[in-house]
Amino acid sequence: MKYIYQDSTELPVQRDFIEDLKSFIDITARVIPLENSIIELKCKNKEALHELNNRITGMDIFEEKLSSLIKKLVKDIGTEDLIPCTDAILITCSENLGRKREMLAIESRKIESGAAHEYQKIESKVLEVLTPFLISGIYGAEKRFELSGSISGVSGVMEGSVSGMQYYYRLWFTEEPLTVEKLIGSLSLPGWTRTGILRKEEKIKMQDLSEFLVSSLEYDSEKNIRLILENKKASRKFRIEGGALNYFVYEDDREITADKELGAFVDVTSLIKIPEKIQNYLRENIRTYTLSKVLLDEEDAVSTNQIFDCLKVIAEQYGVIVHECLARGHNKEEITIKMEEADGTRTEKYISKAEMYSRLSDVGSEGVEIAEILGVDSRAQIKDSKYLIV
Repeated sequence: MKYIYQDSTELPVQRDFIEDLKSFIDITARVIPLENSIIELKCKNKEALHELNNRITGMDIFEEKLSSLIKKLVKDIGTEDLIPCTDAILITCSENLGRKREMLAIESRKIESGAAHEYQKIESKVLEVLTPFLISGIYGAEKRFELSGSISGVSGVMEGSVSGMQYYYRLWFTEEPLTVEKLIGSLSLPGWTRTGILRKEEKIKMQDLSEFLVSSLEYDSEKNIRLILENKKASRKFRIEGGALNYFVYEDDREITADKELGAFVDVTSLIKIPEKIQNYLRENIRTYTLSKVLLDEEDAVSTNQIFDCLKVIAEQYGVIVHECLARGHNKEEITIKMEEADGTRTEKYISKAEMYSRLSDVGSEGVEIAEILGVDSRAQIKDSKYLIV
């Protein structure tokens, strides 16, 4: 399947942009009210805590002024006979206000504890809503994967970043060991071995690593890799790292590719194919995934209520393609793409600016601002910008 504009120019991202656009509008409509509810709840709790603190402060001021007033009266009258009475007054006042202050402090702690629980529930819902979209719906994001394997299976993390925004996923794969064969197919690497019955000699022997386990895997959008391979007894370990046309192979800490004799037996062609095979494995074998964290300028965007700002970052990326769809399309009121099958058959898919604006404006002022960034509001003007293609 090929995705193209109406003038037959290929889209910079080979994805169903209309569906991604609809998904983006949908999560915007779901996430903004959640974030706003947290902000409203924080304001409400802040006011309640402020009122309690004011009452406590008022008691402190009253107690202090009462003490000063009584001491002044005693001094003005000048008799010690009043001291037992004034002491009793101050003690009674202190005891009563102390009990009341403790009650207010308990109420304050309850509000803080309950608020934290409420925030956590809503924040978890925000991450849940964003989970299916962020993993593949952000264009131009640089991604980095780290996987670890064992006998019980494979798990890992994915980090994505674009324009100051970062997001992290926990990944789970099939519940079985990841072998070299399953990840990249057959692979053999050279090593020295002693052969001969009567006279031992060191010779180079190619070892088939197909049954070796992948204990660690790192991969990024630039197709740089770092693989650690171990046999089932963990008695032998190989490391492959590099990218583009430069790869380095190690057995333990000894570099095979630096050895003139061993290096000549390394099949560089097979190493160059590894990143693509890793990419295919990641695409086909992720079983479940969960969004664990979203950052904006290195701050937790969920707890600091900056998810709306994150959506604006995504809208800027989408807005560039919206602008191109309108510029290259026949109908300036619709965002249209074409999908071309392998046999040349073409179909169109579109969404109107009016529909997008209507759905986003229902969200409120934040939705209207997103619509302006996307370029589906008459007042909006999209600036030319560049973005990476994943």
